[in-house]
Amino acid sequence: MEITNLQKKLIILLSILVGIMVSITFSLYRAIYVNPNNLNVIYQTLQDEAIPTSLNDVSILYFTDLEFGEFQNQERTENLFNTIYDLAPDVVIFGGDLYDSSDQINDENNQLLINYLSKIDAPLGKFAVFGEKDQLDETMLNAVNNIYSNSQFEILSDINVKIGNQSTASIRLIGLSSQPNFEQALSNLSSDEYNLLISHYPDTLVNETLASYPISLALAGHSHGTQVTYPIIGGYRSIENATQLNRSISKNLSFDYIISSGVGCTNVNVRLLSTPEIYYFNLHH
Repeated sequence: MEITNLQKKLIILLSILVGIMVSITFSLYRAIYVNPNNLNVIYQTLQDEAIPTSLNDVSILYFTDLEFGEFQNQERTENLFNTIYDLAPDVVIFGGDLYDSSDQINDENNQLLINYLSKIDAPLGKFAVFGEKDQLDETMLNAVNNIYSNSQFEILSDINVKIGNQSTASIRLIGLSSQPNFEQALSNLSSDEYNLLISHYPDTLVNETLASYPISLALAGHSHGTQVTYPIIGGYRSIENATQLNRSISKNLSFDYIISSGVGCTNVNVRLLSTPEIYYFNLHH
């Protein structure tokens, strides 16, 4: 029995549809059961004339949006911090949102986070900026402040600090608050220095005020890469303070920037085309 051209076309079409369904099923399985438990380490060299030679090979680790709580449980958190310990960075920067919600705050969880954060041995400093969830209410803010205070993290809220390595030569680290005072945060910046800006919100980076300052690189988080990103279409939802700039929408700014997808999950325990990640930077003159 001969197969007609129509039957051949139907077989090809059916094969394509089956292939698409298998691909979708596989992607959904990974998005729900695999990706949220994964952690990518992105290695990048920051090379600039403004970086002093005394800071050659100094490492900076940046992670953001831990969202400890319902989805970011102790097992995932332990995996994250064990990775950080193994990387042994010289500087650590956390980009905000320690807890997912106030419901998870208790003495046991607070102490657990203090233990994890305290164990990070970063000889040139540990720093953090506030995310919106860190300031949800007084209970949350007090808990987060206490955790940072007891784990040797310095909060950068519209201030900048110098980072050096046994030398007066340095780079400058600038941390912005949720409602930044740019003049205060960016005071004393010099174009002769490497200036690394940290903002929890991506949309803050498009503020025209920043264009008049010598910013070398900006880091932001907040949006989690929307956690679920559809091919071609982009993120499954719009996230306040990440509508003008996110992993799907880029802009030409006066400085380079990186928007991290963060490490935790919020709202849904799913990661599609937005795997949890941390950044490991090596400085070089």
